[in-house]
Amino acid sequence: MIVSIDKLSESTYIYQNLPDHTLDKISTLCPLDNGRHHTSASSSKANTNTLGTLDQLPLELLHMTLAQLEIQSLTDFRRVNRRAMLIVDSIPEYAQIIAHVPISIRAILSIGSGSWISCQDLYQKLCTAECDICGDFGGYLYLITCRRVCYLCFAWERDYLPLLRTDVLRKFGLRNEHLAGLPSMRSLPGVYSPREIKSRARITLIDHSTARQAGIALHGTESAMEQYASNMASKRLEKYQSRKSLHELAGRVAGPTPRRPRSEDAFDGVDSNPKRFMAIICAPFLDRRRHGPSTCIEWGFQCLACKPLHYHKPFHWRRKFTEESFQTHLRECGEIMDGKHKQGVN
Repeated sequence: MIVSIDKLSESTYIYQNLPDHTLDKISTLCPLDNGRHHTSASSSKANTNTLGTLDQLPLELLHMTLAQLEIQSLTDFRRVNRRAMLIVDSIPEYAQIIAHVPISIRAILSIGSGSWISCQDLYQKLCTAECDICGDFGGYLYLITCRRVCYLCFAWERDYLPLLRTDVLRKFGLRNEHLAGLPSMRSLPGVYSPREIKSRARITLIDHSTARQAGIALHGTESAMEQYASNMASKRLEKYQSRKSLHELAGRVAGPTPRRPRSEDAFDGVDSNPKRFMAIICAPFLDRRRHGPSTCIEWGFQCLACKPLHYHKPFHWRRKFTEESFQTHLRECGEIMDGKHKQGVN
C-alpha cells in the first residue's frame, strides 16, 4: 500500500492510507441493507405493517426509547417489518451514524459486541473529539465497550489489550460463570497491525478493564485479587511438577509430556500486537457545534513540525489534532518556523 501525504497548510498535513490494518479495513465485515428498500412513511407496506402497542406512542418518544437499545437489539427490532425499519431509520442518532459512519455498526455487528453498546452511546462517542484516556484528538473507536481513543493509547495502554478467556481466568481469579456478563467480541480473520500480522482463526476476546474490575469486585481489593491469582498459579505449578515426575517415571508408556502452565503474561508487542487492532476502527468526530444544516466531519490532522518521526509527546508524529486542539499544541510547543517548533527539540 502506498502511503501519501496530503498537506493542508504550511504547518499541518494528513497521512493518507496509513497501513494500520484496523478492523474497518477487514473486507468481510457484514453488509447493511440501509437505503436498499426505499421505505417511506406513505408506502403501502409500511402502512399495513404495525408495531402493536408501540404504535400508540408519539414518534419522538419512540425515537428516544429505541435510541437507548443496544445495537444488536435495535438491529433485531429493525428486521421485524417495514414499519419497524422505517421507525429505526428515522431515529435522529441512528440516521446520523448511518449517514456518516456506517462502518461502526457493520464492525459492531461483525464482532458481536452489539449487546454492550447502545445506539445513543455510539452516537455520543462519535460526537466526542477527545481520547477517553489522554484528551488528545481520538481518531478511533474501541468497539468492545465503545470508547473514543487515540492511536498512542490503544496501541500502548493496558486497557486496550483485550484478553483471551484463559488469561482473564488466570490474571483476575475469575471462574467461567463470571465471564458471561463481561463485554466481549469474536475476532474476524484478517491482517492486523502495521506489521501486517495474519490472524486466521476467530477468537473470543474479553475487555481488559471490565474483567479486571470484576476480579477486584469478587475478591474485595486489587491486592487480594492478585494474591489469589498468585496462589492459584502456584497450585497449578505444583500439579504440573507432580504430573511431570509421574510421566518421567512411567517412561515411554506415559503418553504426551505434560505442558507447563503459563504463569506470566504473553509478550504484548504493543503496536505490533494484532489483538490491539481487532476491535479498533478509524472514526471521525461528528462536530455538532458548527452552525449550518449539515454535520461537520472531522478526521483530525498531524503537525508538520512533528512529522520527522518523533516518538515522544508532545512531539510524537502520531498525534492528531482538530483546529482547536492544534492551537493548544502550538501554545505548548511553540509556533512553527521553517518547519520546526520555535520551542522544544526537533
